[in-house]
Amino acid sequence: MDAVPDRVVSAPRAAADLRWLVLAFSAGVLSVLALPALPAPAVCAALAVTVLMPWRGRVLWAGAVLGVLLATWQGQRYLDQRWPAARHGETLWVEGIVASLPERQPGAEAGIADWRFRFETARSDLPRAIRVSWYRTEVRPEAGQCWQLQLRLRTPHGSLNPGGFDYEGWLLREGIGALASVWDARRCEAAGAAPVQRLRQSVVDRVRPVLGETRAAALIAALTVGDTSGLSDADWDLFRVTGTSHLVAISGFNLGIVAGLAFFMLRWTWTLWPSLCLRVPAQRIGLFGSGVVAVGYALLAGFEPPVTRALIMLLVLIAAATLNRLQEPSRALAYAWGLILLLDPFAVLSPGLWLSFGAVAAILYVSQGRLRRTSAWRLALRVQLFLSVALVPLTLYFFDGLAWLSLPINLIAVPVFSVLTPWLLISVLTAAMHPLFGEWCLRASASLLDGVMSGLQLAAGGAPWAWIPASPAAPVLMLGAIGAVLAFLPRGVPLRGLAIPCLAVLLVPRSDGGPALELTALDVGQGTAVVVRTPRHALLFDAGPAYDGGFDSGRSIVAPFLLQANLRRVDTLLLSHADNDHAGGVGAIRKLLRLDREIGTDAGQPCVPGQAWAWDDIRFEILHPDDGGWSDNNRSCVLKIHGPFSVLLTGDIEHAAEQRLLRDRRSALRADVLLTPHHGSGTSSTAEFIEAVQPAIAIHSAGWRSRYGHPRADVVGRYAALGAAQYTTGVSGAVRVVAGADGRPQVDTWRVRAARWWNAAVEP
Repeated sequence: MDAVPDRVVSAPRAAADLRWLVLAFSAGVLSVLALPALPAPAVCAALAVTVLMPWRGRVLWAGAVLGVLLATWQGQRYLDQRWPAARHGETLWVEGIVASLPERQPGAEAGIADWRFRFETARSDLPRAIRVSWYRTEVRPEAGQCWQLQLRLRTPHGSLNPGGFDYEGWLLREGIGALASVWDARRCEAAGAAPVQRLRQSVVDRVRPVLGETRAAALIAALTVGDTSGLSDADWDLFRVTGTSHLVAISGFNLGIVAGLAFFMLRWTWTLWPSLCLRVPAQRIGLFGSGVVAVGYALLAGFEPPVTRALIMLLVLIAAATLNRLQEPSRALAYAWGLILLLDPFAVLSPGLWLSFGAVAAILYVSQGRLRRTSAWRLALRVQLFLSVALVPLTLYFFDGLAWLSLPINLIAVPVFSVLTPWLLISVLTAAMHPLFGEWCLRASASLLDGVMSGLQLAAGGAPWAWIPASPAAPVLMLGAIGAVLAFLPRGVPLRGLAIPCLAVLLVPRSDGGPALELTALDVGQGTAVVVRTPRHALLFDAGPAYDGGFDSGRSIVAPFLLQANLRRVDTLLLSHADNDHAGGVGAIRKLLRLDREIGTDAGQPCVPGQAWAWDDIRFEILHPDDGGWSDNNRSCVLKIHGPFSVLLTGDIEHAAEQRLLRDRRSALRADVLLTPHHGSGTSSTAEFIEAVQPAIAIHSAGWRSRYGHPRADVVGRYAALGAAQYTTGVSGAVRVVAGADGRPQVDTWRVRAARWWNAAVEP
């Protein structure tokens, strides 16, 4: 009879444990973020009513409902303040504050630069935060300045592709409701505005005159005030292949190092006065002081979202240590996680949140609860080894690859940056108080950083395949995570032997079988990138645009798509022509994937008409260009694909090339699927050419509301008159075409299939 009451009270006890409530709350938040549309008010009301009903699991259910309601409320607030598509392109005068350190874009002329920054305004009819681009200006905007800007406002809209970077999701996390470009500007005054941003700008202004626009200056700005805008793509590539990105962008590591140093310094100093120790223990002073120092460092870094999340986690751990509650560190982590989601439910979309908590959980797992004490260096080695293994699944999931150099390099880099970060902060503070001595400190810091970067370059340059591209399926990643935990169980635990097979599955290549012929026109903005797959081969036709210091479709869209499709190599890259909107992403593709053959590139074979090959009973044939004196666009490679359905990929050919094809290869032009010439511009797609092709499906590879007007209305009308179904990649997202059961091509668009509620609707 006694056993029944015990079982009855077990559920309430579990519910009373806040760890379970945080888990339920997180599930509620994640469920909303997985939806294509926010729950309707009636649904939210119905969920709230269920919480009032007395039933056994009500407490945990209430936590989940709270997560749903909070995420829905915050999501609707964001959508309500987002600049509407109906007002896209409207120009207004707006007064506000430069609320971030402006990012200078590389490649500008001397004295003229392009800038990007966060602009905040108090106007109720505008989004609170606007991402502003100021092109080709002699003005140098600074954080904290007040400006009256004439802005051309644009609604948030980004490329949408399987596996690709979700720009609209990033804007949601940052709370940015509009994009804008500057047409005119006037300075204004706002007394006492943005003091934190002014402080950060003053630090940058002290470093720049001493070190100039050097990489060392950029690193000092990154490690002290969180300004990473001075780091180039090459720098980030170096950090990526060496697994050291987490050391450069201010996060939990940097915050923990500074707070840890403050703790030991304050505790040691306090012990010099025994009478004070009798009143307040030195350890408590160290904990309190380290929290204050951490807040100061976070303030210097601008309380950027990653820094704020790391600060919350650190303060919760400090509070738990102060209250002697670190015996169960999972509780402190759960409290920190729950508090972060209460303040910002969209934080779960950030890879940094998962990596930070994963790293802290890994450290606590290895260092806590061991029966036998071990030396500090053995513990540090064990922690770094476990971190390198345990974070592999998360790294593969978020970044489609891993750096095998991460473990050996971090064994050296972590101690180095543990010393460098506090030293750089001291150097900056010294420069503010004593300019002459501070200048010497900054120059010494620059020399140290140059040495560190040279060491990283040496290590990366001498290592074959330093970056291993891979994107395993979710179940495989989960098995890998379980294997990492099992591998570091205490000796003698029976399940420990399962670690090796669980980790080994990460090394087994996937063997996904595909349809006989699959074509995916990726959404790369104003540009072209098309992936054609047969069961055992893949062809990439163009690689989309890339811009210095900015968007690179090869790195952000094309490579992630190929990796999530289990393609680490491409049999053939066929480049239609060398314009940036077609060829810009080639460099990133070469770095991230293996290319067996290139056609039409500067390093590959020329594109020659009549060249043909066959894969899996699918025939590929190049129709153009011939030896004529063609312009760049008319020299585009034209590829015909014969399979269950036929495809014609045309590059940027214009009227002249169309006429040559009509004269010489008219019979070969007939195709079920057509990638329209030159993005659907008025220079192409003549009525005679369309009549010869007779496409059932016409795909325009053009950006959303393209500034060039692609696809042109008259061109769209000509295809419509023929009855062709038309899709624009910038509107529909990635467009996938496969053969149906009847052999006819069937279309699947990514913005319809996989969009979330924060993604823009399918509208031209």
